[in-house]
This record gives sequence, C-alpha cells and structure tokens, in this order.
Amino acid sequence: MSTSPGPGPLAIVHRITIWTALGAALAYLGWEASHLAAGWNGAGVLRTGLALVATVGIAVYLRSLRGLAARLTPRSDRASRS
Repeated sequence: MSTSPGPGPLAIVHRITIWTALGAALAYLGWEASHLAAGWNGAGVLRTGLALVATVGIAVYLRSLRGLAARLTPRSDRASRS
C-alpha cells in the first residue's frame, strides 16, 4: 500500500464512473428523443427535457473535476514536488 499523500485511485475511479454516467445519460437522451420524434406528447417532452437537463448537469460536473488530483493532494506534498 502506498504511503504517499494524494488522491490515490479513488479520483480516477470517480472520474470513470462519471464518464459512464454521462454515456448512459446521452444514450437515454437519444432514446427519448427518437421516441419523441415518433409522436409529440406531454410526457415525452417532459422526459426528453429532464434527460437533457440531467445530461448537461453531468457534463458540467465532469468538467468541474478538472484538477481534482491537485485539490486532493495536501499543499505540503505539492510544494515538495516542485
């Protein structure tokens, strides 16, 4: 087991999980949009809109994870690596 401070593998696993969620949200959005094209109804529009909001939200969250490793590494360790 590593004794060096830092994010470890959890940051990478989290990022992979969020990428997977984004892929699933995009697939669901595409599926809902294809069903919406077959016939417009209130429930279909609502589901497609919610799928779009969820997809954008996941993408924004994924973008916010940039620099996660640097934020999780203690300042004293970052200074000694420079």
